[in-house]
Amino acid sequence: MSDATDPVLREVLDALGRAHEELVDLTCARIHGQLSSYAHVDEADLGEAVGRNLRTALTALRESRVPEPPELTEAAQTARERFAAKVPVEEIVRGFRISIALIHERFVDLAISRRLPAEESVAGVRIMWGVADSFTTRIITEYHDLELEAAVRDAQRRVTAVGALLAGQAPQGTGAPALVPGVLYAALRCEVPPGAHPEQMRRRLADTGSLPGAPAIIVTDGRTCFGAVSTTPTDPGAPAGRGPFGTPAQLPVSDRTATDALHLARRLGRSGVQSLETLGWRLAAASRPDVWRHDAERFLTPLASQGDFGDELLAAVRAWAETGQSIPRAAAALVVHPNTVRYRLRRFQELTGTDLSDPDDLHGARCAIELGHPDAHEA
Repeated sequence: MSDATDPVLREVLDALGRAHEELVDLTCARIHGQLSSYAHVDEADLGEAVGRNLRTALTALRESRVPEPPELTEAAQTARERFAAKVPVEEIVRGFRISIALIHERFVDLAISRRLPAEESVAGVRIMWGVADSFTTRIITEYHDLELEAAVRDAQRRVTAVGALLAGQAPQGTGAPALVPGVLYAALRCEVPPGAHPEQMRRRLADTGSLPGAPAIIVTDGRTCFGAVSTTPTDPGAPAGRGPFGTPAQLPVSDRTATDALHLARRLGRSGVQSLETLGWRLAAASRPDVWRHDAERFLTPLASQGDFGDELLAAVRAWAETGQSIPRAAAALVVHPNTVRYRLRRFQELTGTDLSDPDDLHGARCAIELGHPDAHEA
């Protein structure tokens, strides 16, 4: 297309510019007539957007150049306005196509009446459809970004609302999660393992943690899923902690237990949903750091200098305790001779000053052996 200083082309473009108001009114009428989604769009706002479309097309024709999508800030503005008005992106594109089609028709009519050479007319049409393609690309990109931003904001609101729910505060605002009256819920916290998708984990926990008519409320915050469930979810393939079931007012206590259970599950290297039922006395022991540290210093520290032999002594005590204090079964579990078990139990008692026949000593030793030293890193 030749430079817009060509007299005939300049005359066509000037006439197109003078038709600005007429084309705006005609375009608005056609959009309202064909697109019901624009019924609630303000007439003045629509007219301004259509006017921007016309100016963009005229500029492209005068410069004989199709703008790149990033240059079309007017398209981005239109996307933001229509997104706020809840107009679907495909309807925005249809609206622009109506607008550019009318500009195209008027350009062709003027080109014919002013006897613009055919090659110039074809070049002008190509530029306008190029503008349409660039506009469509920018609209879709901008709209997608706006949807992502809205989704992030919505997710953040849900995280805040569920956090308030677990803290015993009534969530406020439209869309705030609500528990079904009369249903007992338990707090749940789950660690999303590396490589796993948090949203997939959230959906799995929500689906399997729901009773009919009482859906679970689960959100994701970084690498953690948390919320309230109406039934115990299936094994998510990762450590998870569940508190006891109760009324909404009891959720703060349930959440503290769920948090402790998750931490302990990580420490013990356990996967699946862990709770008071599965962790038992271990959870109680871990909830008292002073007692935990006392037992660790008494039953673990004296063995620290023994190296691998110290680990063998601890393994012997654990196997003996877990097999009902049976030396033969402990020996079978460890694949050693029963006398080896007897020797290791005796050495453990000598090094730690423990009497394994004393229930208190045995319980303290089991706590220390299972939980490890509180200063040690989690599994």
